[in-house]
Amino acid sequence: MSEFYNRHYITVDAQGRIAAGWSDGPHPERNATTAICINKQGGYQFRFADSGKVNPPLYTMDGLPLYKYADGKIIPRTDEEIATDRAAIPAAPPSAQDQLRTDIDFLAAMQGVSL
Repeated sequence: MSEFYNRHYITVDAQGRIAAGWSDGPHPERNATTAICINKQGGYQFRFADSGKVNPPLYTMDGLPLYKYADGKIIPRTDEEIATDRAAIPAAPPSAQDQLRTDIDFLAAMQGVSL
């Protein structure tokens, strides 16, 4: 009887950052047409390497990719690369409450009222 293996895949974004990783064991329906197969003889659960952590985290707590794929290798991103991504995140718009307070302060100032 021959041994059965699962394939492990990753997808990358335009900057080469790993966006997703999975095994076709638990995800046989997932489309791998544009994915990169990193292991053709893997186990059921996704790993970067045979001795690697099962289903490793791919993102920081704030959703930034932890790894990149370059020259056929999976490489941890540096703290500087992650910090650069974090600095490029636009500031969140003000909450409805903050915007209302700003509007009230503006209207009060226009009428010479101090709140």
